[in-house]
Amino acid sequence: MSDRYKLRSYLPKDKQSVHQMIIEEFGHDYLDRSVWKFRKSKPIEKLGLIVLDTFHLHHEEIVASLQYWPIKIAEYNSLLLGPLVVRDHLKGKGIGSLLITSSLKMIKNSGWNFCLVSGEPYFFPKFGFKPVPENLLWPGSIERQRLQYINLRDLYLEKVSNKPLTTLPDIC
Repeated sequence: MSDRYKLRSYLPKDKQSVHQMIIEEFGHDYLDRSVWKFRKSKPIEKLGLIVLDTFHLHHEEIVASLQYWPIKIAEYNSLLLGPLVVRDHLKGKGIGSLLITSSLKMIKNSGWNFCLVSGEPYFFPKFGFKPVPENLLWPGSIERQRLQYINLRDLYLEKVSNKPLTTLPDIC
């Protein structure tokens, strides 16, 4: 990534710009997707990241964003990664990877147990994500291969139980 782009923490003032990028990326009906039913509370601002394009001297433009939301997997405090949004003209240039690797460093060993993502099955495994166990229950329809997770502590989702694991939004 060139010096033109700057990584920084998400700020409340970014909300409208990020919302507009989400609409442009996922369409106006993005709220109909089952993953958005987990985003009932506010994102965890201190875990959110933004990439700015600093090309214009007096104006910085948000060109990518990543947020995390609190969820529960059974009784375990966990995170839902996303949405990961990168402007079309920057896709494939490593900006999404930068956001994920930077944010995973922040959340490792931070008290959260697991991180779940509904995303491209070919993209997230390079960061350590793997398919969710068969006993993880997801309310709503989803392409099961999109559901992936990563263990964040010495607790392993694939070993916590062979009983059904409910997944719920966690209202903070």
